[in-house]
Amino acid sequence: MSIGIENTEKEILYNLEADVKSLKKELAETVKAIIDGGYSKCPILLAHADDIAIAQKVIDKAQYSTHFNFSASTLEEMVTRKIILEEKKEEFEKQMRIKAESFCILLVHPDSMKFVFINK
Repeated sequence: MSIGIENTEKEILYNLEADVKSLKKELAETVKAIIDGGYSKCPILLAHADDIAIAQKVIDKAQYSTHFNFSASTLEEMVTRKIILEEKKEEFEKQMRIKAESFCILLVHPDSMKFVFINK
């Protein structure tokens, strides 16, 4: 049974990477707007198949023919909503600085919910 779950997750991550690659410009503009607008130095993108209420949708999968919708949020918002624990915030910021050349994405999928870093 775990093999099926593993393969499903691999497929989900493969589809996510493909979407990020095809939407690189749009996602980079979103991240830049969050930073340049002074909202946060730690933007987080959410990739989700179904609509969610935790962030502002910036990419509609139907409009862009992708596997996922993408929404924009911030580390601060994720802490406020208790998706990231307050005591993990500093560690998370450190990881985001180390992986500054990657998008920080919260994958929200029925078979896999995790944070991933994908190269810009």
